[in-house]
Amino acid sequence: MSSRLLGVILIIISILAFHLLGSQPETQAIWQRSISEKIYSDPLAVGDRFVFIGGDKGKREYKLYEIDANGNTTAQSVQLPNLPYEPLAFENLVVVGDYARMIRGFSVPGLKLAWESGTIEPFRIPPIKSGENLIVQSTSDSLFCLDSKTGEPVWDHTFTDTLVNYGVDKTIVCLHGYADLKNPQWKATALDADSGEVLWTSTSPLAADTPLFVQNICVLASNEGEMLIVDQFTGKLLYKHPVKGLKSLQVLNEHLIMLAAGGSRLICMSLMDGSSWTTTMQSNLTGIARYGNRLLIADKKALRCLSVDDGSSFWTRNLEDVYNALPYRNGIFVTHKDSFFARTTFGSYIETDKSASRWIAHGSSNFMKPLLTNSGELLLAYNGDMRMMPKSSTGDSSTDISIPGAKTPGAPDFWKNKNASDTDAPAQTLSDPATATVTASETRTEGTEEYDEADEEKPAIPKEIAPPVVDDWNKKDGL
Repeated sequence: MSSRLLGVILIIISILAFHLLGSQPETQAIWQRSISEKIYSDPLAVGDRFVFIGGDKGKREYKLYEIDANGNTTAQSVQLPNLPYEPLAFENLVVVGDYARMIRGFSVPGLKLAWESGTIEPFRIPPIKSGENLIVQSTSDSLFCLDSKTGEPVWDHTFTDTLVNYGVDKTIVCLHGYADLKNPQWKATALDADSGEVLWTSTSPLAADTPLFVQNICVLASNEGEMLIVDQFTGKLLYKHPVKGLKSLQVLNEHLIMLAAGGSRLICMSLMDGSSWTTTMQSNLTGIARYGNRLLIADKKALRCLSVDDGSSFWTRNLEDVYNALPYRNGIFVTHKDSFFARTTFGSYIETDKSASRWIAHGSSNFMKPLLTNSGELLLAYNGDMRMMPKSSTGDSSTDISIPGAKTPGAPDFWKNKNASDTDAPAQTLSDPATATVTASETRTEGTEEYDEADEEKPAIPKEIAPPVVDDWNKKDGL
């Protein structure tokens, strides 16, 4: 054997040994099953059953699957001819909309068709749940509210221009306007979620970022990328972030997460006092989660755990090749590989206290978001694999409502409420007073990308607002 060939063999053996010895052992599942079709959605819990979408994209055949706590298939729906969006769960129904403008409600257990309805045009935005109702865009300028039990309209609203985005919370904040490609800017209208009546309208130029909500505020973005915090019931402007070129990403309790510089920087701002810090992204962001005072940030190569208050680092874990990262329980669930060419795909549940996985699943395709059940943690994979992982002994609270201290979980005492009790000074409205109307009477998803192995009165705001604190990741982590 030549020395060159021997060297190549030794290199290959070293690489294999590195991956085999460095990979965390697979956690033994309680049970493991599979279906013959691909899985296209996260599992939903409806009563004591679990529902998801399965099918064959090549044949354009899809259906809902219903399984029990042991992984046995208990029902399948009628065939759906078009790829559905993520299904929505109600008390004893699953509602699903598809790319061909159809919406169907299926009863659980049994997955019998309870009702179906259609829109005039294909959805630009997938249906969104609003309490026990469903918010659906029927045409480019109209919005409908449907009763989830019957599929019948509750109310509808027609805009005078194009509806481009909307967000649903206690109110429904819609972004609409004239589509000028040279100058893309929109206005906002808030609708009452129960009646569809207009609560307020703003003509101040906005970006099309999806409205974000927490408690009774809404986060919008101006057409120049300034974050605007408004009262979702009145439209009053409570705070404008001084930095331009930002993109709102997520609200995690009392902190707003934003991206800047084309996604290469992440900014975390407190909604309590306006203070913020920023960190450099080493590669594209894949997911973010929070538990307590710690923030988990996953990019394409690594997972970092930082303090949500100042961005200081607790730990960093190199994951080599990350496919998705989803908030789950007291941490984050990550699908990753040891390298792009590796055959084994890992699904890791990681909490904030340490970088090691609480449990890990091995597979050959992308994993969906786990579902916590009474029997364990249900985990589905794109290739049709299903398994019930043993329940982790820690993490019994939801990722986004656990806040240390005396505050009530899920209801932080925002600075806007504190200021409202300290002063009677009114907050300015978001819109231009000359053109806005505020009255008391007067709803992204792109197709799911599948995994393929082959492929002049000032608002009442805090005075102590400083520029974001720069957190250089390389220095923080000693790299």
